[in-house]
Amino acid sequence: MIPRTAIPKGVRVFTPEETARRRAVEGKLLSVFQRWGFREIITPTFEYLEVFEQPTGEDAGDQIFKFVDRQTGRLLALRVDITPQVARLVATTLRQAPLPLRLAYAATVFRYHEPRAGRQREFEQIGVELIGLDRPEADAEMIAMAVEGCQAAGLRAFQIDVGQAEVVRGLLNALQPAPAVRSRIVSAIRRKDPLELDLLLQEVPGDPGLLETLRALPQLYGGREILDQAARLHFPPASRAALANLAEVVTILENYEVAEHVILDLAEGHAFEYYTGVVFGAFARGLGYQLASGGRYDHLIGQFDYPCPAIGFTFDLERVLAALAAAESLPEVSGPDVLLIDFSPDKRAAHRLARLLRDRGLAVARDIIKRDLAGSLAYAKASAIRRAVILGSAEQPPETVLVHDLVTGTRRTLPLGAFVQTVAQGDSPWEI
Repeated sequence: MIPRTAIPKGVRVFTPEETARRRAVEGKLLSVFQRWGFREIITPTFEYLEVFEQPTGEDAGDQIFKFVDRQTGRLLALRVDITPQVARLVATTLRQAPLPLRLAYAATVFRYHEPRAGRQREFEQIGVELIGLDRPEADAEMIAMAVEGCQAAGLRAFQIDVGQAEVVRGLLNALQPAPAVRSRIVSAIRRKDPLELDLLLQEVPGDPGLLETLRALPQLYGGREILDQAARLHFPPASRAALANLAEVVTILENYEVAEHVILDLAEGHAFEYYTGVVFGAFARGLGYQLASGGRYDHLIGQFDYPCPAIGFTFDLERVLAALAAAESLPEVSGPDVLLIDFSPDKRAAHRLARLLRDRGLAVARDIIKRDLAGSLAYAKASAIRRAVILGSAEQPPETVLVHDLVTGTRRTLPLGAFVQTVAQGDSPWEI
């Protein structure tokens, strides 16, 4: 029998400290998006299944949590990916809105798979979608924002791998391997497995120059110099157009002064059949999985009968937190700002003081359990409360407040009237 205290596999309960860290990082990422002009939206936790049956970059179709709407009998699904919901929103409610649209979100998604490092069955995505622009400036804006997001979250040792899906697609369309072989070639290229790639290409007839270029892709990884190397290879016109697009994006990233964080990877083919242009992912040193991923997906919104170019990316909050933990860079968090401890029989002064402090934006908890001062201070320390403001204790004169800084251990006795007046005027009571 499963104990009543158990929770389902793949989900977590977060303590106040863990929740505070999550909210801190989430707020930093959303703040970056807001500064770039993106406006937050909220999408439903569940939808009709058809919304998530559109192909997406996550290949999540077999990971959907499904259930039946008892009113209509139709299949519903928990949100497995946010991008299709954004596409539906743009094609319906926002169809007449002027373009481009800059949309941001922070929401929980649900995937039915075995939990593993950096991933549960319930996890949070924080991302953006830029709708209605097909220019290299839009691609560069997304990548620059991903760099700024990593920095804002507190990551220092990170890189953004950038590729162009049309480079590989152009080569494969020119060579036309059998569908089963094509998918294996894409996988071998992305895994940078030269032995398997060579074996697979032996089964593909075609232009020897194109085949040699395909074999070279896994080695085309680095800075802008790889574009010079690629220019000497035998690419078909579609691939050359993609390389020219990538070169423009790199130039704009240099103008943004973020190119030092960017690594070009011409073998990048994540969600190859979904993305239609620039693709990228964020990696932190020492972790083997992406913290963020995204790219251009110009065909998805058209599946909702509204053809429109689009590019977006999303941070995986769990993985960002794991990277921060590995780098010992998790944000510091604390409990309420003040614990108000009152030993006076008349509680009116304590009530007024608590209200005034809260009006100043401070988080104030009142200690309303009967215990001695040492016990109340121990509680404050255990709750990560920075300061205790004490009224009516035996250790202080009448009509005073005792301010105890629990971080430094310093204590000051101040006149109650002056303390209250300072708070009421909006000045800092800690500087009296």
